Amino acid sequence: MTTAITNATVIDATGAPPQHHVTVLVEGDRVSAIGPDVSIPQDAERIDATGRYLLPGMIDSHVHVTAPDYLPRAIKGSQEAYATVMACRNLRSALQAGVTTVRDVCGPRINLALRSAIRRGDLVGPRLYTAGIGICMTGGHGSGFPGATHEVDGETAVRQAVRTERKAGVDLIKLLTSDRTDAPEFTQAEIDAGVDEAHRQGLPVAIHAANFVTTRMSAVAGVDVIEHGSFIDEETADLMVEKSIALVPTLWVKHDLAERLTRWQDTPEEYTWGDVDDLGVAATWFRRCVDRLPTTMEIVHARGIAIAAGTDFVLSDEAWALLPEEIAWLTRLGLSNYEAIQSATIVGAKLLGLQEELGTIEVGKLADLILVDADPLTDISALETVGWVMQNGRVIPRSPEWDRRPIRDPLV
Repeated sequence: MTTAITNATVIDATGAPPQHHVTVLVEGDRVSAIGPDVSIPQDAERIDATGRYLLPGMIDSHVHVTAPDYLPRAIKGSQEAYATVMACRNLRSALQAGVTTVRDVCGPRINLALRSAIRRGDLVGPRLYTAGIGICMTGGHGSGFPGATHEVDGETAVRQAVRTERKAGVDLIKLLTSDRTDAPEFTQAEIDAGVDEAHRQGLPVAIHAANFVTTRMSAVAGVDVIEHGSFIDEETADLMVEKSIALVPTLWVKHDLAERLTRWQDTPEEYTWGDVDDLGVAATWFRRCVDRLPTTMEIVHARGIAIAAGTDFVLSDEAWALLPEEIAWLTRLGLSNYEAIQSATIVGAKLLGLQEELGTIEVGKLADLILVDADPLTDISALETVGWVMQNGRVIPRSPEWDRRPIRDPLV
């Protein structure tokens, strides 16, 4: 199938300025031509994008396709089956909001099954890359999520867990080494072992590390991506530059949790994430995160460290597709609108090693494209109302389950 998107303003995410009144030709699943004078085959489907802005499909670099809090009320029957249904709905909603690829950073084996279903065409959803089951210490962060983590202790056990995930067929390894305190969980030797084993097996390493101690340990170990990283000092940032370590700061969710936990202190019966006696500790931690983030982001941004947009929202009372809100937070904390768009496109593609296939609008790349009605370089909130989505050269129709930012019916 050939599709011609005509009269668009193209923001290609390469860093080049917008191109106006451009035609983008898509043949099969790839972009075949871009320019003001593209020859359009007679049988091509034409989509008039006059007055609209064409961007690459967005990439959410930190999601969990399944989490207990997606099921806030008890259900009859299999909880795993229902969790899978909710995951399918969340993935579809993200796709319709313009998120054409997601990076799942650990959870139960549902994630690998969903990846297979999407790749085989049995499920319509964002392209899915997953860490499979995460790796934490006994009783460490993530251990309270049934089936989501291996609880291991010692270098040998960490290596064994990495090998188990490699055997399962994951795309990356996820280590977890901090909770809502200033203390580390894994030892330096354990993190070193996990990174060494994963890299030896050809797998990149993402690590949940939020405090000053664990971000430094992670940088020393040479992980590929630090997830959250609320507390990063200049010395750690310099190590990140030296070792080409990226950051997924998950800004929106931290601000949401800081507000939510403070509110729950007045209504502790709503707190279901642990012992209510720990509510004050959690609230204090996230307020400290929010207070520190401007400095951390300034340090990281000034050094040119790759910053990728990721949401990490695991509750059921907000839309799952919150990437536009995350992009907006990136602009509030120092990134230009264009840089924030790149965080959700080409930077995300690089995290997955897919920069030759995804992340920009260029000839030869996969045709993951979105249209918005306003200029996101002027108003970043334009990304909240994506009006048209193409993935792999296929226009994504509206789904009746989607109840937040429904796209219009396909333009033909």
